Amino acid sequence: MALRQEKLTTDETKRFKILRETEGLTQTKFAEMLELTQPTIQRYESGAYIIPIDVIKKAHEVFNMSFEWFFFGKGDRKVKASAEKGTQLGGFIKDMKTLSTNQQLLENQVSTLKNELYKLLDEFNKIKSKTL
Repeated sequence: MALRQEKLTTDETKRFKILRETEGLTQTKFAEMLELTQPTIQRYESGAYIIPIDVIKKAHEVFNMSFEWFFFGKGDRKVKASAEKGTQLGGFIKDMKTLSTNQQLLENQVSTLKNELYKLLDEFNKIKSKTL
Protein backbone atom coordinates (compact mmCIF):
# COMPACT_ATOMS: atom_id res chain seq x y z
CA MET A 1 0.00 0.00 0.00
CA ALA A 2 1.47 3.29 -1.02
CA LEU A 3 1.04 5.96 1.62
CA ARG A 4 0.79 9.52 0.38
CA GLN A 5 2.60 12.35 2.09
CA GLU A 6 -0.55 14.44 2.01
CA LYS A 7 -4.14 13.50 1.37
CA LEU A 8 -5.21 13.94 -2.21
CA THR A 9 -8.74 13.18 -3.30
CA THR A 10 -8.78 12.18 -6.96
CA ASP A 11 -11.56 11.26 -9.32
CA GLU A 12 -10.65 7.61 -8.75
CA THR A 13 -10.99 7.94 -4.97
CA LYS A 14 -14.37 9.60 -5.47
CA ARG A 15 -15.52 6.85 -7.84
CA PHE A 16 -14.24 4.18 -5.43
CA LYS A 17 -16.54 5.64 -2.77
CA ILE A 18 -19.41 6.01 -5.28
CA LEU A 19 -19.02 2.31 -6.17
CA ARG A 20 -19.33 1.31 -2.51
CA GLU A 21 -22.28 3.61 -1.85
CA THR A 22 -24.23 2.62 -4.97
CA GLU A 23 -23.77 -1.03 -4.01
CA GLY A 24 -25.37 -0.06 -0.67
CA LEU A 25 -22.40 -1.28 1.36
CA THR A 26 -20.73 -0.08 4.50
CA GLN A 27 -16.97 0.33 4.45
CA THR A 28 -16.74 -2.83 6.56
CA LYS A 29 -18.83 -4.99 4.21
CA PHE A 30 -17.12 -3.48 1.13
CA ALA A 31 -13.74 -4.28 2.71
CA GLU A 32 -14.78 -7.89 3.39
CA MET A 33 -15.87 -8.36 -0.22
CA LEU A 34 -12.53 -7.00 -1.47
CA GLU A 35 -10.59 -8.99 1.17
CA LEU A 36 -9.33 -5.80 2.83
CA THR A 37 -9.86 -4.05 6.15
CA GLN A 38 -12.27 -1.21 6.89
CA PRO A 39 -9.44 1.22 7.77
CA THR A 40 -7.81 0.50 4.41
CA ILE A 41 -11.06 1.32 2.59
CA GLN A 42 -11.36 4.52 4.62
CA ARG A 43 -7.80 5.50 3.65
CA TYR A 44 -8.46 4.81 -0.05
CA GLU A 45 -11.64 6.89 0.02
CA SER A 46 -9.96 9.78 1.85
CA GLY A 47 -6.96 9.82 -0.48
CA ALA A 48 -4.49 8.84 2.26
CA TYR A 49 -3.55 5.69 0.30
CA ILE A 50 -3.25 5.26 -3.44
CA ILE A 51 -5.64 2.52 -4.60
CA PRO A 52 -3.46 -0.31 -5.95
CA ILE A 53 -4.29 -1.80 -9.35
CA ASP A 54 -4.94 -5.24 -7.81
CA VAL A 55 -7.68 -3.71 -5.63
CA ILE A 56 -9.20 -2.02 -8.68
CA LYS A 57 -9.09 -5.33 -10.54
CA LYS A 58 -10.75 -7.10 -7.59
CA ALA A 59 -13.51 -4.44 -7.53
CA HIS A 60 -14.01 -5.08 -11.26
CA GLU A 61 -14.33 -8.82 -10.67
CA VAL A 62 -16.55 -8.65 -7.57
CA PHE A 63 -18.84 -5.79 -8.61
CA ASN A 64 -18.60 -6.02 -12.42
CA MET A 65 -17.18 -2.48 -12.35
CA SER A 66 -16.23 -0.92 -15.66
CA PHE A 67 -12.57 0.09 -15.89
CA GLU A 68 -13.54 2.88 -18.30
CA TRP A 69 -15.94 4.29 -15.74
CA PHE A 70 -13.46 3.96 -12.89
CA PHE A 71 -10.46 5.54 -14.61
CA PHE A 72 -12.11 8.01 -16.99
CA GLY A 73 -15.64 8.53 -15.64
CA LYS A 74 -17.10 7.46 -18.99
CA GLY A 75 -19.84 4.96 -19.68
CA ASP A 76 -21.82 2.92 -17.22
CA ARG A 77 -20.49 2.01 -13.80
CA LYS A 78 -21.12 -1.67 -14.48
CA VAL A 79 -19.94 -3.65 -17.47
CA LYS A 80 -22.84 -4.77 -19.61
CA ALA A 81 -22.20 -8.48 -19.30
CA SER A 82 -24.70 -9.71 -21.89
CA ALA A 83 -23.47 -7.30 -24.56
CA GLU A 84 -19.85 -8.15 -23.78
CA LYS A 85 -20.53 -11.89 -23.87
CA GLY A 86 -22.46 -11.51 -27.13
CA THR A 87 -19.56 -9.63 -28.67
CA GLN A 88 -17.13 -12.24 -27.44
CA LEU A 89 -19.31 -15.06 -28.76
CA GLY A 90 -19.65 -13.36 -32.13
CA GLY A 91 -15.88 -12.94 -32.29
CA PHE A 92 -15.38 -16.57 -31.32
CA ILE A 93 -17.75 -17.78 -34.05
CA LYS A 94 -15.99 -15.59 -36.61
CA ASP A 95 -12.62 -16.99 -35.50
CA MET A 96 -13.92 -20.55 -35.81
CA LYS A 97 -15.16 -19.90 -39.35
CA THR A 98 -11.81 -18.37 -40.28
CA LEU A 99 -9.98 -21.39 -38.84
CA SER A 100 -12.24 -23.75 -40.76
CA THR A 101 -11.64 -21.87 -44.01
CA ASN A 102 -7.89 -21.81 -43.38
CA GLN A 103 -7.90 -25.54 -42.67
CA GLN A 104 -9.67 -26.23 -45.99
CA LEU A 105 -7.16 -24.04 -47.85
CA LEU A 106 -4.25 -25.84 -46.22
CA GLU A 107 -5.71 -29.25 -47.03
CA ASN A 108 -6.06 -28.21 -50.68
CA GLN A 109 -2.49 -26.92 -50.75
CA VAL A 110 -1.17 -30.14 -49.20
CA SER A 111 -3.10 -32.18 -51.76
CA THR A 112 -1.74 -30.08 -54.63
CA LEU A 113 1.82 -30.33 -53.32
CA LYS A 114 1.44 -34.08 -52.86
CA ASN A 115 0.31 -34.46 -56.50
CA GLU A 116 3.21 -32.29 -57.68
CA LEU A 117 5.64 -34.39 -55.65
CA TYR A 118 4.32 -37.63 -57.18
CA LYS A 119 4.69 -36.13 -60.67
CA LEU A 120 8.30 -35.13 -59.92
CA LEU A 121 9.01 -38.58 -58.49
CA ASP A 122 7.61 -40.22 -61.64
CA GLU A 123 9.74 -37.96 -63.85
CA PHE A 124 12.81 -38.68 -61.73
CA ASN A 125 12.20 -42.45 -61.97
CA LYS A 126 11.80 -42.21 -65.78
CA ILE A 127 15.04 -40.25 -66.11
CA LYS A 128 16.81 -42.65 -63.75
CA SER A 129 15.65 -45.71 -65.68
CA LYS A 130 16.88 -44.20 -68.98
CA THR A 131 20.35 -43.55 -67.58
CA LEU A 132 20.76 -47.08 -66.24
